[in-house]
Amino acid sequence: MLRNYLRISLRNLKKEKVSSVINIVGLAVGLTCFITLALFVYDDLSYDKGYNNSENIYRAGLKIVLNGTEAIGSKTAGPLGPTLLKDFPELETYARIGYFGNQIFEYGEKSHREWSIYWVDSTFFDVFSLTFIRGDAKTALTQPNSIVITEKIAQKYFGDENPIGKILVSDQKGGYKVTGVINPFPQNSHFRCEILASIITYPIIDEPIWLESWYSTYIVLKNGTDPKILEEKINKATPEYVGSQVQAALGVSLEEVLNNGNEYRFFLQPFEDIYLYSDEYGIDPNTEWGDVRTSNASYTYAFSAIAVFILLLAVINFMNLATARSERRAKEVGIRKTLGSSKLKLMLQFFIESILMSVIAIIIALALLELTLPSFNRFVGRDLQLNLFSSPYTILLLSGFALLVGVLAGSYPALYLSSFQPIHVLKSGSSTGRRKSYFRNSLVVVQFSVSILMLVGTMVIKNQLDFMQDKNLGFKKDQLVLIHKPGLTGFLQNKIEALKNEFLKNPGVVSVTNSARMFDPGIPGHGYIFNQTTSTEPIPMQVVQADYDFLNTYQIELASGRFFSKEFPSDTLNLLVNEAALIDFGTTDVLGKTLNQIKSYSDAKSYSIIGVVKDFNYETLHKKVRPLVIILNPEVENSGTISVRIRPENMQATISYLESVWDEFTNNEYFNYSFVDEHLASLYEREEKTASITSIFSVLAIFIACLGLFGLAAFVTEQRTKEIGIRKVLGASVPEIIILLSREFALWVLIANIIAWPVAFFVMNNWLEGFAFRINLDITVFLFAGTTALIIALITVSMHAVRAGIANPVESLRNE
Repeated sequence: MLRNYLRISLRNLKKEKVSSVINIVGLAVGLTCFITLALFVYDDLSYDKGYNNSENIYRAGLKIVLNGTEAIGSKTAGPLGPTLLKDFPELETYARIGYFGNQIFEYGEKSHREWSIYWVDSTFFDVFSLTFIRGDAKTALTQPNSIVITEKIAQKYFGDENPIGKILVSDQKGGYKVTGVINPFPQNSHFRCEILASIITYPIIDEPIWLESWYSTYIVLKNGTDPKILEEKINKATPEYVGSQVQAALGVSLEEVLNNGNEYRFFLQPFEDIYLYSDEYGIDPNTEWGDVRTSNASYTYAFSAIAVFILLLAVINFMNLATARSERRAKEVGIRKTLGSSKLKLMLQFFIESILMSVIAIIIALALLELTLPSFNRFVGRDLQLNLFSSPYTILLLSGFALLVGVLAGSYPALYLSSFQPIHVLKSGSSTGRRKSYFRNSLVVVQFSVSILMLVGTMVIKNQLDFMQDKNLGFKKDQLVLIHKPGLTGFLQNKIEALKNEFLKNPGVVSVTNSARMFDPGIPGHGYIFNQTTSTEPIPMQVVQADYDFLNTYQIELASGRFFSKEFPSDTLNLLVNEAALIDFGTTDVLGKTLNQIKSYSDAKSYSIIGVVKDFNYETLHKKVRPLVIILNPEVENSGTISVRIRPENMQATISYLESVWDEFTNNEYFNYSFVDEHLASLYEREEKTASITSIFSVLAIFIACLGLFGLAAFVTEQRTKEIGIRKVLGASVPEIIILLSREFALWVLIANIIAWPVAFFVMNNWLEGFAFRINLDITVFLFAGTTALIIALITVSMHAVRAGIANPVESLRNE
């Protein structure tokens, strides 16, 4: 019996070649897109869940509100971890992570600069369950200058030697003794590194400095501990920890500061939330140091929605075309029932046909996935894989999907057509009705609503990215080269001024400046008091250290006052502020006024304001321009940048010259450079990839929708063959026939626009709220997306409409 059903199903697929191909290809493409995005989303959701006891790990964060300005960060003071373990029995253990930049390591003849280094407590492996290949996790980092390396680093320096006990010589901290070799960090860990060094190598870690936040502090709570209750306990004890240092820094008590509307409180962020939900805690992912990866849950939700939408489009197509095809078989149903076929047998026949097409579509989808997934992985920087046989659930899910789609698509012909009385069907030869037409039309409206929504989203994201690329940032970014220094004190051994002068000997170089980094994560900040020595309203400000040529090289405009000059030796105690700072000062009369740095662990300085620069974007456009101070430091090296403005002529030759001079001054240190405009573009990589992914899947969504429309238009045209023939005999022209067949489809697309536009406006307006500088949603975006969808739909339909319009009416009437 089953063999007979399959034989008839294959015969019908062969008979309806075009319809079957459209149906199967549409579902296969939709399923390929769905699986690809589902793997991407699953990878996002799996981050940080590979560690033992990960649900009990929390990262401490700090929220500070000063003078109405909010600062939320994932870095905390060094004493926090040990203090919490001592004072709160709810803690099982803790571990601090510090990032102090890169170092050069040497072993024998091998020497490499290593960037992927964290300095951690000896308890790090009690918090994070990494696997040791050699060494003992309990004792590996208990001594200063101890180091644990991954197998990759071990092979790099020691080859087949046993690295335990060997010494890696550092250019900063002498020799590090290798005490352990570990497997790599999990790929889906929000932070990773190749080298873990003992944090007690830096004695400052044990200093009771509460007002400097340099470390990531992770704690493990005992089972049954309520993190919110513990959080409140910690904040009740906070004045005891930081009160005396706040008093010393501001000259007023912490209670006075807090009573003035300010805030200083710790919070606990679940470890498993860090990758996706840091934005929801207010933590800027651009302030992370080292190899830290974070995403945004809104993008994960968006890709989930796109995956579901595309699958929905494909399934709607499948159901729509299956029901359309089945209506041609009303007479077949009547004959079968006349010859004695039961309703159950007819239902099984239709269900098996639909399930067979669904299975074929899944097989094709898996083949397409095998071909396209490597390219998608390269684009998104992931290692996504669908292992069919690694988990029994994969096969079960795909089998369940084939069964579900097959049953849904086959439900109409199975339940509706099989219930007809043979005499009525054979008399009319048809089962068509407006009720069924309304159902199919509604499905087409849903398809194009989704397609238009995705088109609008793609265009808004692209327009926002274009806006950010074209926006006047307050400085001239063209022909400006950034040379990224490795970030080591004494790296150029006080030869920076000589290096600049050598650069300037080339006629292609206009100007050169040495400064602290901008545009990158972790621009340092500090608290300042304006024109007084004590205050309950300190002002948090970002700090850029620069030399005398900074303003000229970046071509930033002065609003008032002057810039640093070698003619004024006292400029080491002077500074400039930006216009954003004047708002917090509450006055524009700032020249000659003092700005006192808040004291922390060292003596703070008192500066005099000599100038105000116009606001420029030294951070990403996600943020408004924050108050800034520019301090003179010609020899600044830590995490610094040498910026070179070059002429547009012979740029490559000029770059080659800069590299040769760099090699000479740095003993062939890697020449790491980028153009400012390229560097700025890289800051929006997440948005760029989102736009690209959305664009690709929007095109595929429209393709799937048009496949369905193509098949449905063929069905509608075939149904109206007799009507078209009569109209042509009565004098209707070809354009009139085309309009007749197209206007119904056009109406569906217009209705889809009415549905999609409000949804698209709400979704994209919320997305744009994440940018301090953003475009306004323009009606032209919606009109363009709607018109594009309408034109594509009409072109798809017109292929059949034109063919029907030019057909000989005699032939169509004879066939009828």
